[in-house]
Amino acid sequence: MENSMSFFQTYAKELVSLLVPLLAWILTRFFRTKAKLILANPHSFIFLVPEPLVDADGKVITPTQTVRTASYLLRNNGSDPAKNVEIVFNWKPRCINIWPSRHITEHVEMDKRYVVVLDSLAPNEFVGFELLSVNEEVPQLVSARSEQCVAKSVEMYPQPILKPWQIRFFIVLLLIGVGTAIYILLLILQFLLLGTPYGR
Repeated sequence: MENSMSFFQTYAKELVSLLVPLLAWILTRFFRTKAKLILANPHSFIFLVPEPLVDADGKVITPTQTVRTASYLLRNNGSDPAKNVEIVFNWKPRCINIWPSRHITEHVEMDKRYVVVLDSLAPNEFVGFELLSVNEEVPQLVSARSEQCVAKSVEMYPQPILKPWQIRFFIVLLLIGVGTAIYILLLILQFLLLGTPYGR
């Protein structure tokens, strides 16, 4: 134990000079500006419509009909704009509503995949895709990506909205916790490198 303490005390400057660039690299790596797409499927539903489906001759095909809906939400959670955002569906849906309304480019691939392209998605901006089909399946969203990244799928569920004072209270607690953790880390480093426990 004494040998290790003397080692730390002898080479404290060299160890700190190695730790500082490593810490700078970690901070640059994790806190650099970048685009970050997240994709969620807030809800989908099947409506059973008690109305018969009839053919051209008036013959009843099925006594009831089904209306299927699905919703997808794409958001840029990063601090840089996401450019050339591409959303791919299994096939072109019968009805699709994009909200908020955006200029899009669309095309159908050779394998019948339906592709929607947005020029960009600003930081914290989102776009929703509402799909609807009658008596057929709703296409699945296959993938979403931009020039910078691939969208990460996340789960969503309803939850109460916190009041502003509650959010501020939790932020204060978080800052106190971060400050305490940094202080304890500095005490440990001071003890290991300089052999002066408890700030003496």
